[in-house]
Amino acid sequence: MARVWSPAGGGRWIETKAKANAQAPKFATAIPAPTPAPTRVPTPAEADMPGGIPFAQVTPQGAVNTAPAEPTESAEDRRDRQTAEGFLRDMLTRFGMGDLAGDIDRLVRESGNNTSVLLNNIRKTQSYQDRFKGFVALQQRGINDLQTEADYINLETEYRQVFRDSGVQNFLGAAGSTAERDAIAKLVGDFSLSVNEVKDRVSDAQRVVAETPQEVRDSLQKFYNVDPATLVSYVLDPTRTSTEINRRANAAIVGGFATRAGLEFGAGVSERVGEFFGRGGDSSGTALEPELTQIADVQRSTKRLADIEKGLLSAEESALSTLDLDIEAKEKVRGLQSRERARFGGTSALTSASLSRGKVI
Repeated sequence: MARVWSPAGGGRWIETKAKANAQAPKFATAIPAPTPAPTRVPTPAEADMPGGIPFAQVTPQGAVNTAPAEPTESAEDRRDRQTAEGFLRDMLTRFGMGDLAGDIDRLVRESGNNTSVLLNNIRKTQSYQDRFKGFVALQQRGINDLQTEADYINLETEYRQVFRDSGVQNFLGAAGSTAERDAIAKLVGDFSLSVNEVKDRVSDAQRVVAETPQEVRDSLQKFYNVDPATLVSYVLDPTRTSTEINRRANAAIVGGFATRAGLEFGAGVSERVGEFFGRGGDSSGTALEPELTQIADVQRSTKRLADIEKGLLSAEESALSTLDLDIEAKEKVRGLQSRERARFGGTSALTSASLSRGKVI
């Protein structure tokens, strides 16, 4: 039973048999709460990503992953990448920069497939700066005689050949070593010595060493305070000219062979005699020996009278007189020879033939 309001008879409550359920409100069937999506702890790399873990990685179990797939490399792009990698690998091999071989993939990713960009980025690396130190030094000084790395590598080969031919390849260091490359870089970048000039200087050094008598090496030490061990470094010093190096090499040879002939020459006279015999070129000890023997004969022939007269005729004066390099020395020798013949030869008269050297220089 239910009570309802009726307006009849001034209004009153009446009892009714209407089903209570007919007036009861109807409710929708309850929907169960959704099952929470599974969660996981992000990795350190994911935690640093903008926006957190990618959406595709947190889909509910069993749900379809709708995140876009990684783009695949086209056949053309793959060919371009492989071409760039091949170019880079070949270039590093030719440059002698094998230490970067493991970075080829990274360099291509960072630089793209453009070979010009690749080469430019390689030139910025420390490995390149160390490998082509001499080439970089020339460019920094505005010297553009060498245009490419290949030019510089060819120059290295030429320098290496010069020292090998001269028998002093160890001066540069082991072939292909960092020490050798640094030594060549110094010749090129710091000294600016051409291959031909290096060849001439090293040849002069070897000429002194090749003149095996100890007296030659002693003269080098006595005149210029240079020993054979440091000779190559000495002649390559850019503060000295090739002409000076040649003059001193000749002087050391003259001084050494003069000592062997019983003559004592100083550096100055040795240089003058060396220039006379070298005629601007190289003096040879074997070619000098006959001339030095004649000078020694003049020295001995006048020594007795010079001792009697309490005079002095030095070996240097004998040399300068014999070679017609000094007028005063020649007059002094003439006077001694004249008096020598007058005193000990039984004659006071001298003929022009008696004073002749037998040849004209």
